[in-house]
Amino acid sequence: MDCMKCQSLIESFLKQSLTPAENDEFIRHVKGCPECYGELEVYHMVNTVVSQLDSGEEEEDIDYKDSLARMLNRAGTHKRRIRVAKYIFMTAIVTILIIIYFLIRGIVF
Repeated sequence: MDCMKCQSLIESFLKQSLTPAENDEFIRHVKGCPECYGELEVYHMVNTVVSQLDSGEEEEDIDYKDSLARMLNRAGTHKRRIRVAKYIFMTAIVTILIIIYFLIRGIVF
């Protein structure tokens, strides 16, 4: 992904509206590109402040860099959870199929 494409996806990333593939590519690029990471930091800070103002919450001291790092980690963690869930699901299906096979063949455990 090039910087122009990455920067055009910043708002979509913050709204969590990227596809999983776009999200992965975006995160990979941002983590390796200081310029795009800086742009993301600015957008994140502005969005956070605007959200606070819209909700009427009292302004609090927020560590925007830490907040953004947690957001990027959560986005990567979500992908790993989906992958693990798919693996567990496929393992369960294969196990059930093996049990059915042995039951049909008349083999008792």
